[in-house]
Amino acid sequence: MTWKLIQKAESKIKRLILFTFVVFIPLSLTYADFGIVISEELLTEHKDQTDTANKALLAPWISLPLGMSDFYLSAGVSANYDNGFFFVPELFRMDLTLRPGTGFFARVGRIEWHDTTRLIASGYFDGAELLCDIGTFRLGFAGFYTGFLYKKTAGISASPGDPVNYSAEFDWANFTNTYFAPRRLMASIYGDLGAFPAGRGNIQAGFLAQLDLSNAKESFNTQYIMLRYTFYYRLFDLAAAGAMEFENTTAKGSKTAYAFSAEMGLLTGILRNRMAIGLRWASGSGPDTAAFFPLVREAQGVAITPILSGMATVRASYQTRPISTFGALFGGRYFIRTDGTSFNDQHMKYDSRLLGAELDATLKWNPVSDLSFSVETGIFLPQTGSAMKSDAPVRWSLRIGSIFSF
Repeated sequence: MTWKLIQKAESKIKRLILFTFVVFIPLSLTYADFGIVISEELLTEHKDQTDTANKALLAPWISLPLGMSDFYLSAGVSANYDNGFFFVPELFRMDLTLRPGTGFFARVGRIEWHDTTRLIASGYFDGAELLCDIGTFRLGFAGFYTGFLYKKTAGISASPGDPVNYSAEFDWANFTNTYFAPRRLMASIYGDLGAFPAGRGNIQAGFLAQLDLSNAKESFNTQYIMLRYTFYYRLFDLAAAGAMEFENTTAKGSKTAYAFSAEMGLLTGILRNRMAIGLRWASGSGPDTAAFFPLVREAQGVAITPILSGMATVRASYQTRPISTFGALFGGRYFIRTDGTSFNDQHMKYDSRLLGAELDATLKWNPVSDLSFSVETGIFLPQTGSAMKSDAPVRWSLRIGSIFSF
């Protein structure tokens, strides 16, 4: 019964999205600001061999003021080449922002959101968020569904109940089974206490629950208790966050997992360049703990891309902006596995936790406000660790991008 209700709700929401495109948007063009974003991204990477992928994106957008609210829509199509050429349509953002009164703020639609810790879920989700400001304290509520998102963009983590071919490439002939992200229902409540202490810090705490709607016999539900603290004093800044996860499966019962992150930064020199050092750690699978399960699969590296589960990463970085139109970030990180199963690779020996070091750099140039260019590169050195075999190849990645909007 529950599954049939979900399917009916999905059908109604799809009709609402179609109505918005066909009826509402054309009627509102008279009052709207609109434009187009064009981007091009070329990725070349070497693991065991050199592969190249390309993505060109055309995304019209429209922004419409509605008195005490605003409406924004961005949708388009990307032309992709990755072992074949294919087009993918996507609704990137569609949100209605409401400001009903002083101290209240609400968003509904496909909105950008992240959890309190930035360790669990970050990206665009379908749903709603309500924020209430009470002096220096802010209280928030959010609820989202992931089953309408494009799976490659959303990066929702697969659970034991999701199809084994979840990572299959998008196919127009099999649209329903190859386009949409795994079905998850997310709900969160969170609070934000600003100006603590003495106007120099901020405390955030929250609770998030994820319900697996994959309609599988083996359900995979998780709950998280979240805490984050940020502090700054003159040229120094600090951010620390932690999450405790309660993992519930019909097959294994309940287990607990943990994740933690911290970063310290210091501004230096006339240009206010920033030096930083940080740590990310997540529990692995063991007799007393589970591997931490982030709802969104965020890569922890550039040339090598493990997710947070069962991984610890130490990172140092240097960020500079010598002129207003050009910025650069140089960094290095070292990967350490916290279990022997979460990260898999054909070159692994599986008898060591020291994965190795990666060096990376990002360059960004904005010659004018409507045009930007970026270069991101990284190189992973497997022989700096002991978890890879002696013949494991050096891995590198180069990503070149440009964005033009008008």
